[in-house]
Order: sequence, then structure tokens, then C-alpha cells
Amino acid sequence: NETNGEEAWSVYWAEFIRERARVAGVEVHLTEMWDDWNLQGAHHRRTFDHPERYAFVDVSQNNHQTGQRHWDQFQWAREYLAGRPRPINTVKTYGADGGRFGNDRDGLERWWRHLIGGAAAVRFHRPDSGLGFSAPAEASIRAGRKLESLVRLWEVEAANGLLGERGANEAYLAARPGVAYAMYFPDGGAVTLDLRGAEGTFVVRWIDIGRGDWGPRGEVAGGDWRPIVAPGPGHWGVALVRPGGG
Repeated sequence: NETNGEEAWSVYWAEFIRERARVAGVEVHLTEMWDDWNLQGAHHRRTFDHPERYAFVDVSQNNHQTGQRHWDQFQWAREYLAGRPRPINTVKTYGADGGRFGNDRDGLERWWRHLIGGAAAVRFHRPDSGLGFSAPAEASIRAGRKLESLVRLWEVEAANGLLGERGANEAYLAARPGVAYAMYFPDGGAVTLDLRGAEGTFVVRWIDIGRGDWGPRGEVAGGDWRPIVAPGPGHWGVALVRPGGG
């Protein structure tokens, strides 16, 4: 839990718990949460490099980062773990008005970037370090479930390279090219999406994250770069799926 302790302590207790579980005939899944805010730091290698000891990893301290760096650091961790993949959790999403680690906007952006970016589990931290189960957090969870009802987030990969005319922190994309696309706009905006290899029509379903409810619905043709324009300012999610899936 946000430890800076010597690695030997974590190794000792992990092995102690695993042995007790073996004797009891139960299966346990362990990890450690290091306090280093830089996921590329040496502390995190203590879990990243030991799948035999830690069945999943937690990268909550990435939630001290903001904007593009927050996204890039998480994507670095996913790539680093790709050879020996394990669930990547973020159980402490920091950021709430009046707290020490950012404001409401920071908390919502961090939660959504991890969701779109491929985290296995995302959670808001307790107040006042996070949004807890406040109204904005509840709306985000409802919006996330709506997005998941259209796009299986475990079947898409981070794909910002398919976005054009994108400003800093303007939009984030996960895709199964030609099949489904899930996007997050932190505060409105307009980008282009590379649909050159995807012929036919896609249904476009907007989700108003601030309200946790559906927004406008439309269609877009594949076969070229297409503009994707948020309906207005604020946090928006959008899914592009084939007809019948939206």
C-alpha cells in the first residue's frame, strides 16, 4: 500500500501468504503497490518482473500523472508486461475538488484514460483524495457500462495512432480496427479517425459522461479519414460499431 520499503519485506510476506494458502488448499492472488509515481522506476520492476510471485500488478500511483504523460506511462507498462501479461489494476484513482492530488476533472480524466487504455480494473479513491462514490463518479461508472455494452473493452487495443488532427490530451482511442472503436474526449473537441481499411457504415453512439446517459446517435461511412466531433464541451465517450451492434 504505497510502500517505499525494502523489497525483502514484500518478498517475505508474499511467500508467507502463498505457503499458508497452499497448506490450506486455497488459491491466492497477490500484488504490491509501490509509491513510485514513475511506472518506469525500479520499484515497479519488483512486481513487473516476478509473475511467479505476483499474479497481478497495481499502477495506482500513475494517477499522480496528468494528461498525455498519464496515458503514455500506462501504455509503457502494458507494453513492458506484454510478454508475460497479467491484469493491471488501478484501485486508487486520485483527484477530487478540495483534495491534495488534483481536482474532479483530474480524477475523471485519469479514470477514463485507464479504462480506455486497457486497465483490468479501475476505481475511484475515497474522498477527499478521490471522488469515491460521488455523483460524478456514479455518472462515470454508468457511462462506462454503456460504452462496454457496445464495445467489449477486452477485445480492443489502445490505438491513438488512428487519430488525426489531435491536440494534446484531446482524445483517446481503443480499437479493433474495422470492427469497433471506443473513444474518450476529456473536454469536447474534434479529431479525424482513420477508417480507410474499414468499408461500410458504422453506427456512432455518443455517451454524456457528466450525466451518465446516452447522447446523440448517428452514422459514419468507412473507407477514408472521417471527422469525429464531440457534441459539446465536457467529458464524452463515443462508440463506433457495425449496424446491429449499436
